[in-house]
Amino acid sequence: MKKLRKSFILLLVLTVAGVFFYYRSNEEMFHRGLDTLEMDMRGYDGSDPFSVLSTHLITKHYNIHTNLEFERLDYFEAFFEGFFEYFDREVFTIKQPKRLEVFLFDSLKYYRPYAERLAGPNCTPYGFYIPGEHVIVVNADTGLGTTTHELTHHFVYCGFDWKPASWIHEGIASFFEKFIGYLDENNKLNITFGYFSNMRLPFTREHLDEFDLLRLISHRDPPQAPVRSFMMFLHQKGKFREFAQLASNSRSDPYGLGSLEKVYDKPIKEIEIEWKQWVRQIPMDNDTFLVKESFVKTWPQWQDWWSKNKQRLYLNHEENKYHIKDALKKPYYKTTQQARPLKKN
Repeated sequence: MKKLRKSFILLLVLTVAGVFFYYRSNEEMFHRGLDTLEMDMRGYDGSDPFSVLSTHLITKHYNIHTNLEFERLDYFEAFFEGFFEYFDREVFTIKQPKRLEVFLFDSLKYYRPYAERLAGPNCTPYGFYIPGEHVIVVNADTGLGTTTHELTHHFVYCGFDWKPASWIHEGIASFFEKFIGYLDENNKLNITFGYFSNMRLPFTREHLDEFDLLRLISHRDPPQAPVRSFMMFLHQKGKFREFAQLASNSRSDPYGLGSLEKVYDKPIKEIEIEWKQWVRQIPMDNDTFLVKESFVKTWPQWQDWWSKNKQRLYLNHEENKYHIKDALKKPYYKTTQQARPLKKN
C-alpha cells in the first residue's frame, strides 16, 4: 500500500513538472490560445458585435443594441429620446426615415474591436456616426458630449433636404457638445446648451486672424474650433435657430451663405468683422468655461449637485443657461490646448 502511495505521489509530481515545463516552453502559444478562445466567445475581433451586445431595446426613435446593465440602459434610453425630442422641438424637424441603429458598448474593451473593424486602427475611442447606414457607435464609458455631437450629425443628415457643407455639419454638431442637464422625477430630460469649450475657444482666440469666414464656409474639412465659435456667435445674437431652420430648407444654397446673410441681414464681410470682435471680447473667466465636462444627472444626483452649487450658480431663464454669480467670477488664462484657472502668485 505504501509503495502504491509513493508511486502515485511520484507520478503526480512528474505530471505537474511536465505540465510546468511544457507551459514555460510554450507560454506565448498558451496565452495566444486563451486570447483566441476569449475572442471567439466574446466577439473581441469585432466581426460579430451582437455576440457582445446581447440586449436589444426598441424605442420610439432608436434600435439600441447594448451590453449595459438595465439601470444604465434606462438612463441612456431617456437621454437619447430626450435629446431627439429637444432638437426636433428647438432646432428643426428631424425627418428620420427609420429608427437609428445604436451600438452602445459599456466600455472601451468591447467598443474598440468593432470600431477598428469599421473605422480602422486610428478610430476615435468615443464614438462615431455612419450616415449612409443610419448607425451610431458609442462607448458609454466616455463623456456624453461626443454622443450628442454624433447624434447631431444624424439629425442634420436627416433634417436637411440636401447634403450641407462641412462647416454647417461640424458647426451645428460641435455646438451641442457642451451642456448641463438632468432627468427629472418623471425621467424626462431637462437640458441647457450654449456653453463654451475650454479647448476650442482659446484655440480660436489665438488663431483668429488666420481664419477667413468665407474660406471656412467653402472648406471641405474646416477646423471645428472656429466653426463652433461662429455657431456660438449666432446663438448669442439669437440667430442660430433661425439660420439652422432656413439652411435646412434651402436646396439652392448648398454652402449656407445666402441663408446666413439673409438671417443676419448683412454681407459676409461685415458678419466676419462682428464675429471676430465678439470673440475677442469674450471674458476669459470661470463663467465662460463653466462646463468642463458635459453631464446629464439622474434626479437624485441632480438634487445633490444643485444643493452643493446653488450658492454659486443661477439659471438665466431668458438664455436658458446657467451662470456663475458675478461675485464669484474669477479670471482664466488661455493656452492653445485649453483654458485653465489663473494661478495666484
